[in-house]
Amino acid sequence: MGIVRGLRMSAIRAAPLLLALGAVALALLPLLASPNLLMRGDVALYFYPYWEAAARATREGRLPFWNPDLFTGIPFLANPQVGFFYPPNRALSWLPVPLALKLSILMHALWAAGGMFGLARWLRYRTAGATAAAVAYAAGGYFLAQAEHINQFQALAWLPWMAWAWAARRPVRLGLAGAMQILCGHAQTVVLSWAALLILLAPSGDERRRLSGWIRAWSPGALGGALALGLSAFQWVPSLLLAQASIRAGGLPLNEALSFSLSPVLLGRSLLPGREAPAFTEFTAYVGVLGLLALAAGIRQTDRRWAVIAGAGLLLALGAYNPIYPLLLELFPPLRAFRVPARWLALWAFGAALGIGAGFDRGLAWLGRQRLVLWALGILTLMGLALAASPIQPPGMTGSLGPVKPAAVGLWVVALIAGGLLAWRRPSRAVWAGLWLAELMGAAWGLPVNRLLPPEAWSDPRLPALVLRDLQREVGPEAGRILSVVDLRFDPGDLGEWRSVFGGQLSPEAFEEFLVATKYKEALVANLPMARGLPTVDGYDGGVLPLRRYIELARRFVPTDRLLRDGRLWETLPGLPEARWLQLLGVRWIVTDRLRDEWIDGVFYDRGIAADACGAEPVEAGPFPPLEATELRLLVTSSLPPGTKLGVAELQTSEGDRLELSVAMGERNTPVRVRWGMPKQITGVRLRPASPACAEGGWRVEGGALVDERTGAFQALVLSPGGAFARRYAGDVKIYEFRKALPRLYGVCQVLSARGEAEAMDRLADPAFDPSRIVVIEGETDRAEEPPRPCAVKIQWLRFTPEVREAEVRLEGPGWLVLMESFDPGWRATVDGQAVPVRRANGLFQAIAVPGGVHRVRWEYQPAGWGVGIGLTALSLFSGVWIWGWRRARGKVPRQAHE
Repeated sequence: MGIVRGLRMSAIRAAPLLLALGAVALALLPLLASPNLLMRGDVALYFYPYWEAAARATREGRLPFWNPDLFTGIPFLANPQVGFFYPPNRALSWLPVPLALKLSILMHALWAAGGMFGLARWLRYRTAGATAAAVAYAAGGYFLAQAEHINQFQALAWLPWMAWAWAARRPVRLGLAGAMQILCGHAQTVVLSWAALLILLAPSGDERRRLSGWIRAWSPGALGGALALGLSAFQWVPSLLLAQASIRAGGLPLNEALSFSLSPVLLGRSLLPGREAPAFTEFTAYVGVLGLLALAAGIRQTDRRWAVIAGAGLLLALGAYNPIYPLLLELFPPLRAFRVPARWLALWAFGAALGIGAGFDRGLAWLGRQRLVLWALGILTLMGLALAASPIQPPGMTGSLGPVKPAAVGLWVVALIAGGLLAWRRPSRAVWAGLWLAELMGAAWGLPVNRLLPPEAWSDPRLPALVLRDLQREVGPEAGRILSVVDLRFDPGDLGEWRSVFGGQLSPEAFEEFLVATKYKEALVANLPMARGLPTVDGYDGGVLPLRRYIELARRFVPTDRLLRDGRLWETLPGLPEARWLQLLGVRWIVTDRLRDEWIDGVFYDRGIAADACGAEPVEAGPFPPLEATELRLLVTSSLPPGTKLGVAELQTSEGDRLELSVAMGERNTPVRVRWGMPKQITGVRLRPASPACAEGGWRVEGGALVDERTGAFQALVLSPGGAFARRYAGDVKIYEFRKALPRLYGVCQVLSARGEAEAMDRLADPAFDPSRIVVIEGETDRAEEPPRPCAVKIQWLRFTPEVREAEVRLEGPGWLVLMESFDPGWRATVDGQAVPVRRANGLFQAIAVPGGVHRVRWEYQPAGWGVGIGLTALSLFSGVWIWGWRRARGKVPRQAHE
């Protein structure tokens, strides 16, 4: 009987917490109960690829120090947003990434609810209030909306646990919880969390007037914070050093630091529940109309710290719309490292949850007529703002918000009336809580975290990725990188098939999102190549990456008004960069769309590559299958009048003959035709321009084809300077090989010195600069600039891994070996076992000087500051254990409620 009674009492005590956990799980029911997955925005383009790469490394049993697959090579572990050392992430590495993300969302939502429940109980909330606080935080709009930014979501889940540990004066627990939050990988959330804690745990009453009161109140936080920093040093020390070379070094420009501020006009859409929240989920922060009623009931004279936290969060989230915020950025420069002032809504969510708990504890009897009227007026004001925001285009959206759906307005009105009736009739808290939960659940099920797509949105392999993987394996370490220059307005060839499969299952909006995800994979944009182990010069970030030098180099070939600081060359490039930039970046494979391609008179023209016929090199056709043809057709753009001689077409035949035929300008929008008598099997095409035509304005070739007029057969040609491009795949997108690509390691014998970054970038921008023959080295070198001379370099790879590159090289004379990986102080190099300095080369990359002869060279990478970080973590771990043991030896600390 005693055991049964004990179990019954335990179940009764646990019931409120279980109720809160059940409510949070219910808010995520569409996510959990469906085989479908998240595949939207940052989830698809950022987190899935990084989680895939991290899981692959974990299963292989290696530490992925370096990431060769994005931004011409970048640090992997030093990027905090990867969250590689966050234990739950590694525990999920053996699951498919979409399932791992789902489980992580569930785990952290429940963890957040448990932490908030424990904090509220420690602060002497009754069970009803603690349960309400847990639900308001973990099932509220702001927290759930961040599930698409999983590192931010994970970090927010630790905030109530940190507050609980500090309130209980447990610095070791605070240090552990704080370290876990840091390892989640979202520095801005860490800063916001500590701001909330400093307000919540500030001294109260007379203690505020004494220095000793502040020391006593904040000393657990100071000790716990120091311990958190120490325990996580192995992550943040390399990250801090990386940040010094990142786009955020020295702080962001003011306009960027203020970007994604919450406009006051959007407060209605932000704070009212429903499906009307802005698409940019950082602005979603509802707690329910009836939750706001609880806030009105929870305000009291004795302790308003939760109200200060919530109010500060709302005020600071306004960012550029708040005149105080720019001043705050000036007073606290570290805040300039962060964008999105709207993320201060995390304080609103945390403070509002505690306020709702206080309101449920006090009950409606404490509401009073004045507060009820103010609450009603507040809700009506928010509704008015929501209606007025229809023409507004918030950040993150491509169009205006549009009108609020009548159903949403109706639900707000119903909730408003229900709140009035509750305040008048004052039924049991269970009725109030039930209505409020129904309101929260309805809103949660409309959030992006519960708007799912079929598994094929991620798992369906697209042919371009498979083709490129095979090409990479065929070529080996010299394969080079990918560059996508794609307009996503194309339609996949299997659109009809997908429509027949999912058209009846998905809403039009969901099917459009599925289609966009399919095109992302087809075009291999953003970070998606990394998920397949394919190296790209592009990428998508916005944290400590990309490197500042990467953006400065991109500024030389991307128009300034299109350049984005988070990468995304595929979105910003108006066309293919010049060949020398492709060489400099190590591009070998180009992915393009087919939107410009044309069919004219039954002949297909590939217009993916355009060439200036009057350029330094003659225009030639890349490799193509021989075709017995009777004419050559060219798509030519020029201001020259029809009949003007443009030049000569040289045709190579399979018999070894060479035909030289005149090319004359044709009528506008009509292919130029070059005919010959008898059908010939053509194996090569070269165009030589006429000097007068070039002097009078020149001409460009935008496509060509060999045609057999007898049968209508044709062969589309890829015409480019020197025949530098060859089409290797044509489907929904095309893949070209840049045949003049530089390998991942190559040698040159001519060096140009640059005193610093600016001079180096200027030298690279010089049209005469040839990266295949010359390297620009920054700083002083012991070799004077030399005139061009013959330079034979042979390289045989011995080992090629992300962190180790080893090769045997043979140089005709002294020269430089250029490694096509971004320069980082963590790289070390040796020649025949002797350490040599690694120099910045060509603005972004690295090189070493090598004497003539045969040598064994080796590059090896370990993050800068890794050893220091490991040492600090070990010291902090020892200190934490000592503090814990010391406190244990003194006996248990009596429970003290924080008043």
